[in-house]
Amino acid sequence: MSEFPHLQNFLAAYFHQDWQAEHATTDAVVAFYRDSEAPAQVDATRRELGHLLARDDDDATLGDAARALGCEYDPTRDGGRWRDWLQQVRAGLAGDADASSSPAGGDADDPGARA
Repeated sequence: MSEFPHLQNFLAAYFHQDWQAEHATTDAVVAFYRDSEAPAQVDATRRELGHLLARDDDDATLGDAARALGCEYDPTRDGGRWRDWLQQVRAGLAGDADASSSPAGGDADDPGARA
């Protein structure tokens, strides 16, 4: 069983190989998930993503972890970094309307938040 079952479900089910056929942007995927799943599921996913980010892994290791959890999107292909994108996803799961312009968003008390 995965250390991050909710996050694995999210990444594998929503960022599958054909995600772009269903959504124009990664932000749209996150918004769709947030708005269509139960709040407890979304909160659990956000919490698990915070725990993954709190491990302070380097970018390559974060990418390996996301791919192992079923993520088919790779932000490095768009010139981005895994940590920045995962932080943006985490902010989007919280409903942060400014998530796309503030990828490092998060709560100070949360393990995934970074200064």
